[in-house]
Amino acid sequence: MKINYRGNYEQVKTAVEDANEILYSKEFYEIIKQLKSFKCTKKTPFEISEIIEKTDLEVEVKTYKPKWRYSRVLGYFVRSKPRNLFLNKRKLYRNTSSITNTIIHEYVHAVDNHYDNTVIDFGHNCGTFKNTAPYTIGNIAEVMIDGNNIEKIDSRLEEFQNLETIHCLTNTTGNSITYLEEDLLIEDSRID
Repeated sequence: MKINYRGNYEQVKTAVEDANEILYSKEFYEIIKQLKSFKCTKKTPFEISEIIEKTDLEVEVKTYKPKWRYSRVLGYFVRSKPRNLFLNKRKLYRNTSSITNTIIHEYVHAVDNHYDNTVIDFGHNCGTFKNTAPYTIGNIAEVMIDGNNIEKIDSRLEEFQNLETIHCLTNTTGNSITYLEEDLLIEDSRID
């Protein structure tokens, strides 16, 4: 398992380094395994943790600039480009740990697709973001990178659940699954 980035944004380079460090941390997987359940999946946190930890998936982070400058999408994974994670350039001016959160979130989608590309096993395709594997696992990564007390993870996760952040997963036909009536407008020529 590995996340690569060949771009020029120093903050993204640092976030990718942090994401790789998290993905090789035993503590990260132990925290996930201790969770009770995730919404939008029949898989347990233990099973999802094992799938992520044992994957051989290597992906590359790319940046893109959405046509609509006020897009609230932080990043996305698209099944037609299963070895890429995309970050919105307009949303890079935030804490590095928040960018790491987005990278891990999108990596969870990529691993889900890599595990079985015929179905979304552990996404947030059930109409909610709260307590779904991608959001919760990304949030755990952010808490760990920030150096916050893992013992208080439940209260930090509740705080994250109340934030209005949008990550987007698109399907193989390129149609966007959106929740705020926002179209994800991507052109290959706008991707770095």
